[in-house]
Amino acid sequence: MVWYTDLRNRKFFSESEADWTSRRLLELRAQLASPPPKGVPRRTKDSSIIIGTWNIRDFDNNKFRHGPRRRESLHYIAEVLSAFDVCALQEVNEDLGPLKDVIRLMGPGWDFIATDVTTGASGNRERMCFVYDSRKVRFRNIVGEIVLPKHALLPGEQQFARTPFMVSFQAGWFKFSLCTVHIYFGETSKGSDGYARRVSEIDYIAREMADRAERENENYILLGDFNIKNPVDETMSALTKAGFQLPPEQYPSNLLGTHYYDQIAFRTLKDELTFLSSGVFDWSQTVFHADHYEHYAPVLPARHRDLKPDGRPRDTGKDKEYYSKRWLTWQMSDHLPLWVELAIDFSDAHLLHNVKGEFERGDVPAQVEFTEEEAPVESPPEPAEPVRPLKKKRKAPKVAAPEKQGTLAPTRKMSFAEGWRIFWWVAMGGGDRMRKAKEAGKKAAKPRKAKKTKG
Repeated sequence: MVWYTDLRNRKFFSESEADWTSRRLLELRAQLASPPPKGVPRRTKDSSIIIGTWNIRDFDNNKFRHGPRRRESLHYIAEVLSAFDVCALQEVNEDLGPLKDVIRLMGPGWDFIATDVTTGASGNRERMCFVYDSRKVRFRNIVGEIVLPKHALLPGEQQFARTPFMVSFQAGWFKFSLCTVHIYFGETSKGSDGYARRVSEIDYIAREMADRAERENENYILLGDFNIKNPVDETMSALTKAGFQLPPEQYPSNLLGTHYYDQIAFRTLKDELTFLSSGVFDWSQTVFHADHYEHYAPVLPARHRDLKPDGRPRDTGKDKEYYSKRWLTWQMSDHLPLWVELAIDFSDAHLLHNVKGEFERGDVPAQVEFTEEEAPVESPPEPAEPVRPLKKKRKAPKVAAPEKQGTLAPTRKMSFAEGWRIFWWVAMGGGDRMRKAKEAGKKAAKPRKAKKTKG
């Protein structure tokens, strides 16, 4: 549970700002509590786990001077992260102070694991991080960064632009390794070197994690920012052809709702993945909404605005666009957090594995138990001799209804016809039409001010 005590500290929040932030937090909590996919399922103690991934834009060195993030923004980020049991973060910067502030706000029990910064022009000195609830998710003492061997180096003998990061965890019965990535973007055209590098990075990390899953007999989950534009792009096939499965429904994860940059993919042991639900959380419906422009206009950075000498914007429309399309992305992000919910309590299945139907047709006496000194070395104890013929048979056990129940296969293979329909829809501008319709719907939902009549 997030701590809200800072809201009563007048060094941090005035009464007016504490009121504003508390109202936003209440609305954010109500949105999180909504049924999926709009909201996020309520976390359970031991029956399921919610795994998230979030590119949390340039957190938080303010090198582009649109910030730094406000204290209220850290509260909103903490609220969203606390809805997950473990969440992979991309674009965490060198200074871990802001992340530690968020962890403090999330309350006791929360912890994080971070990489060193990735150097080089494409690395941007970014870190990969996992934030997790240590009361629910246990770190299994295995952690490492994935580097390319010499034979697999990218053109020009290049490594990954940002080094993938793998950590092993356990929650309940479920042992799993998470590998988070932030794949190189580069140019968008398919014939470009940058696009080829993006595909190569995804192809290698997917094949490497698939090989490890096979070799180690381990559950692997590959997640993060893959910079995948749409479900039928070559970048997506580079991920799935290695045997990684995706949730049944895909969600766009950029703020405009047009691209499928972020993904969570599975390569797991047979019968050890019970998929429950998935979604993307659109925090922009609640915090830093377009309707909040007037509240924030006085504190927007002047260096990025065209202002008159009296401080008012020359073009209010352009100023609102800066607020809603740029400034707020450095307060929260230009990405939305993606999540999946998996069942992790295999207790009944483990016990049912020992139940044999043959003993429901006839019973045998209780097993003889020996002391340690008397116990046979190579064979288990034999059943006792019955005192009289046994009449009662063993009954089938009663099994409690599962608290969370899902499907064993998280996805099915996409048919050629389905893939072609999606490709044609994207190629014909379906994504742009959907975005414009969404924006038109938001405008239509705004209450219109009644015109004053001369009387």
